[in-house]
Amino acid sequence: MSKPVFEDLFTFSGRRNRLSYILFQISIWTLILVGGTIGITISAAVSEHNDGGGAVVVLILALILLVIAVSDLAVTSQRFRDIGFTGWAALLILIPYVGFIVWIVLMFIPGTRGENRYGPDPLEIDNSN
Repeated sequence: MSKPVFEDLFTFSGRRNRLSYILFQISIWTLILVGGTIGITISAAVSEHNDGGGAVVVLILALILLVIAVSDLAVTSQRFRDIGFTGWAALLILIPYVGFIVWIVLMFIPGTRGENRYGPDPLEIDNSN
């Protein structure tokens, strides 16, 4: 059984398997693309009135992106722990070009089978409770 996609989004501990990581990435990128498109459209419509409403929409979008970025770092650190690395390695994602390669590699490299020093295997956790 795979770890639920939206579990432990802001927890910088534990492990996350490949499927959960990939589904999380698909979810946040869909949210960013759809939400960004809607937000830009609303911001453009509101800013035509020159009353500062467009800036408020942009500020709200920026705060939402900050929350998404923090949760993405947490989930990426969990994925690094699943393959046996420290969660601090998630900061590699922030390096231009290198981060993209690391992001792709995390989707393909299998996690450590069984328990490692960061916790139990997320594929063996019983989520039926």
